[in-house]
Amino acid sequence: MTSTFDPNQFKMGQRQNWDSVAEGWKQWWDAFEKGAQRLSNRLIELAKIKSGQRVLDIATGIGEPAITAAKIVGTSGHVLATDISTQMLGIAKERAASLGLQDIIEFKESDAEILDLSDSAYDAVLCRWGLMLLPNLDVTLSKIHGSLVSGGRFAAAVWADAPKVPIISLAARIINEQLRMPPPLAGVPNPFSLADIKKLENHLVKAGFSDVDIETVNVTFEFASGEDYSQYCQAVSAPARIALSKETEERKESIWRKVAEEAARNYETVNGRLRMNNESICVAAT
Repeated sequence: MTSTFDPNQFKMGQRQNWDSVAEGWKQWWDAFEKGAQRLSNRLIELAKIKSGQRVLDIATGIGEPAITAAKIVGTSGHVLATDISTQMLGIAKERAASLGLQDIIEFKESDAEILDLSDSAYDAVLCRWGLMLLPNLDVTLSKIHGSLVSGGRFAAAVWADAPKVPIISLAARIINEQLRMPPPLAGVPNPFSLADIKKLENHLVKAGFSDVDIETVNVTFEFASGEDYSQYCQAVSAPARIALSKETEERKESIWRKVAEEAARNYETVNGRLRMNNESICVAAT
């Protein structure tokens, strides 16, 4: 392992990682969105999106919150949805077409940090759970600010601290403990990189944003059982796959069984289903 962080290598890895789990996200998207849709709706509210507007969604994954925005802007509006992963965008296109939104949403594969944004091009810019993974965040935020019309709104969501986000951190913690993995390099983006609200606000102000409002939103995910949660993690978590790639099948099964048991022990409800409350941080600014 190198001792310094290479942002270009990191982004290349991100592209490969998301491509590798795109089919897993396709499989689990409906279950995931039962919890996550609430957050997409809140971002639309914070951005004050209306019919006829032009909207940019950065790091759309397989289509959110772009699809939610497209339903509101309608045929008189336009949504540009971008992502670094070809495979994730392919699934997003399928989802949009299935909903009859293909003429409203344009999908573009692009690294968010080098996305060519015209000045004053958008009424609103959205980003759901993507800012944390940008190595050059200040540069990207400055470009987003410049792309907004006067009075335009930027609304984004990031994750809170790891203990408050068990849908990600529970499996990651157990895998790290079982494999005795070293701590990540300092400065490497991760899902919890922007959990510090003051730090997040400072990034936005530095980029030129004003009227910064920050709030927390509870996002609840449900699974049929601990095993169901374990299967979800195996399908959508590229870091978990990479960490376990050199382990024997028996060892993998043992670790995933521990994940299922820990999830059931901590989050099982009276009806036997799992209910995980997670804290997301929403920010809105002009």
